[in-house]
Formats: sequence, structure tokens, C-alpha cells
Amino acid sequence: MTRGTFFILFIVLLLSGNRMQAQEINNIINNNQINRATQVVEPDTLSHPKLKETDLDKIPSLRAQFEKLNSTYTSQETPSVELLRLITKDEISLSPEAQYWVDWKRDPETVVKPWMTLKDTMIVNPLFTPFLLKGSLLPEESVIFDRTLITPQKTISEFFTPDTTLFQDIVLRNKIQQMAYSYVRTNHPEYVRYTQDDLPTDIIKAQIIEKSTDKPELIKIEKEQKSIDDVDAPVKFIPERRYWTSSFQSSVQFAQNYVSPNWHKGGVSALNLTNRQYFIYNYNKDKVQFTNELEWKTAVYTAPKDTLHDYKIGDDVLRLHSNLGYKAFSKWFYTFDATFQTQMFTNFAENSEKKLAALLSPFTINIGLGMKYDLNKTFTSNKHKKLTISANLAPLSFTYMYSINKNIDLGRHGFLKNETTGEFEHKLSKFGSTINATLNFQFNRNISWYSRFYFFTSYDRIQGEFENRLNMAISRFFSTTLSLNLRYDDGVTKRDDFDSYIQINELLSFGFNYKW
Repeated sequence: MTRGTFFILFIVLLLSGNRMQAQEINNIINNNQINRATQVVEPDTLSHPKLKETDLDKIPSLRAQFEKLNSTYTSQETPSVELLRLITKDEISLSPEAQYWVDWKRDPETVVKPWMTLKDTMIVNPLFTPFLLKGSLLPEESVIFDRTLITPQKTISEFFTPDTTLFQDIVLRNKIQQMAYSYVRTNHPEYVRYTQDDLPTDIIKAQIIEKSTDKPELIKIEKEQKSIDDVDAPVKFIPERRYWTSSFQSSVQFAQNYVSPNWHKGGVSALNLTNRQYFIYNYNKDKVQFTNELEWKTAVYTAPKDTLHDYKIGDDVLRLHSNLGYKAFSKWFYTFDATFQTQMFTNFAENSEKKLAALLSPFTINIGLGMKYDLNKTFTSNKHKKLTISANLAPLSFTYMYSINKNIDLGRHGFLKNETTGEFEHKLSKFGSTINATLNFQFNRNISWYSRFYFFTSYDRIQGEFENRLNMAISRFFSTTLSLNLRYDDGVTKRDDFDSYIQINELLSFGFNYKW
């Protein structure tokens, strides 16, 4: 009889003995209750149960009970291997050698590098997956069980020859994995649960999703070109030409001004506010050239010495100049030149109500026929460096000057005096020759020089103006301007405090400046 059979019989006897003892005890208790019910209880006395000898014999002794229980008792034995497999969970164990190399190589700090990410990737080590029988034959020296279990363990031999190649770490890792896998497969074949036949055979094919795009239709060639001569040349692109061009300059600046006492429009040296607006609108097509200039400049200053006026006008010019030319040769044009000039505001003499100049008082018109020379030069060394010269020579010229106000100082402007009446005439007509030239030199992006020269002679009188302006830009909207305007007129009446025909107007200003 096996040990398992004895163990089962022991449990059955134990349960049956306990049941018989319980029945005997219940019978005794029931008899005692019946006898107690038949007795009459006397007051103030205690009743003592009376047991029969037969009842006492029925109570088992403790010794007899223990002997009865110990008759079937056996000592505990260690469970067998087969029993342990039923109640314990399978666990994979490695040899000390394999466990050492696995612990050394599979350190958690070195499995995943700092620069790697596992957001969409799971790295699985084959050692920690269920063992798979790939169908390879076992080596001849392999055994199902370890025959050297009770023999002393041998010393650890060298596993492999060190590798010093470039991929020695990968080779080492693969060899360690193969050694661990071979050990488990050889010593514990019961852990191999899957084969290649257990793997799923369904092949998941990736479905390519093409992006829908509207592809243009290809150019269809109706016939093949036989030679390169049959191919049409591409159409030459000719941009639309602009014949009208324009530019504009605007400046409003605070200035220090010096005016000579004999300046024809009056004024004194003082700090003032200057304003200059200059607009150009030109036309150029083939041999025709049409130039138009509109300039307005004025200077307003306070008059502390003038008791009648709070402010005065120092320099006030409204000038319109047009030139129509037809190209003759090279840079020369046959031209018709016209200039209109007057002022906008009324200016009074100091501490007096006498008008020195006013709107259309006077105004001057000059027309002439001649030739013009144009030069536009750019410098390759500096793309911002440019030179522009325009000089108009009119041998046949006519100048007409008129004042609608007869009460102004006409002698200051060069009107002729009637010797019979002693009064100045308010109109003047003269034929002569005129030279009108302008120069604009752009030194660089920030510094430019503008110069204008005007000369008229009737061969008995000379009028000339020479204006120079140096503009130094600090930024796109601020600049400093140095201006010097010289005027000569030998037909005006000289002043007692300034005996000269040369008139001077100097200006140094700083403020707003803009151009396009």
C-alpha cells in the first residue's frame, strides 16, 4: 500500500472517531436532563445530580481517547517531485555562470540608452520570451537530465576567445544569449511549450494609401519635330515701359538764417522755421523729353525788434519750371524753356506797414529757345553715387515782370523809374539771353549736394541767382541742411547801409526730411 493510501485512511478514521464520541456525550446529557426534570426542587436547597455506575462507565477517559487517536498517526514526510510540480509554479532557473553574464550584461541602466525613445517601440529580449522549438536537432552530447548533479562542480572554463573587432559588444551579447538558451533547452526541456507550428501563419499586408492629387494633364505632342529649326523660339518678354516718372522731397526744419540788409524780399538774420517742398514730374519717350519742376520754400521767423508784426517772412519762393526738348544728337536737345516765379505771403518792412513783397507782387515769367545738355552718370564703385547735370542755354529769351500791387517797394525788385514823374513802373519787359542749369550730386546714401544757377542778361542789365544746398541725412526722416543763396541784380536801387548789388541768404537747419 502506498503512502498516499495511508494518508487518506488516516483522515477517514479521524473523522469517524470524533463523530462516535460526540454521539455518546449527547446521550449522557439527555439522560441527565430527563432525571433533573422528574426531581422536585426544594426551596433553599441545591439538587445534586445522581449518576448511575453504568453511566460513568460510558464516559471515555482522556488517555483512552489519545491512544485511540495516536493509533493511526504517522510522521510528516517531504513531498515528492511529482507532488511539488502539482502545487508549485514553473520557474526558469539558470546556471550560476549564465546568471552572472546575464546580470552583468542586462543591467537596467544599460538596456535603454539615454537618447532612445520607447514611445512607439518595444524592445524584447529573446531570453525572457516563451521558449520556441525551431526544429533544430539537439547536439549528440546533450542529455535529458543532469548526471553530474551529485559530483563536485568543475571550475568555470573560458567561454570564448575575446573579440577585438568593431562589433565585439554585439558578438559577446549574442553568444551569451545563445549559451543561456542552450542551457535551458538541454537541462530543462519541459519548459519548451511552443514550436514553429504553433505560431500564427496569417500574413498582415500593409495597405498603401495614395494621396489623391489633381495632376495636370501632360502636354500632348501631336507631331514629332524633325529638326531644331522647326521649334518655335520662346516669346520674348518685354516689360511695359513707364514714360512718366516722378519724385518728391519734403523738409520742415528749424534753422539759423543770415540775410543781408539789401535782400530783395526783405528779412533779418534770426532763428526761424524753414519749409521746402520739391516735386518733379518728367516724361521721356524716344526723342521727346518733357521736364516739370514745382518748388515752394519759405522761412518764417519771429521779429522781436518789430513792434507792429509778431512774425515776418524771410525767404518765400514759388517757382514752376518746364522744359520741352527734342533730341538733336548725343546728350543735346532742342528746347523750349519756361519759368514762372512769385511768392505766397506778404512781407512788411521792419516797424512799418510798407509792403516789400506779396502774392503776384511781383511775378516773373521767362521763356526762351535754345539747347539743353543732359548728363546722368552712375559710378560702379558705389551704387549710391550719382551725378546729374542739366544745363539749358537760351540765346533768344524774353522776360516779363509785373506787380498787381503798385504800393510795394518796386525799386527793390528792379522796376524802372520814370524820370518825369519820379515813380516806379509796375511792369517790365526785356529781351536777352538766359542760362538755367541744375546739378545734383549724390555722394553716398546720406549726403547729397544740389546746385542751381540762373543767369539772364538784356545786355544792359544782369540778373543772376546761384543756389547751393548740402543735405546730410541722419536717418530716413531727419537731416541737417546747409544752404547758401547768392543773388546779383544791378538794376535795383542800392541801400545806404549796404552798398552792393550782391545779395546773400545763408541758412543752417536741422529737422524732418523725407523723399521718394
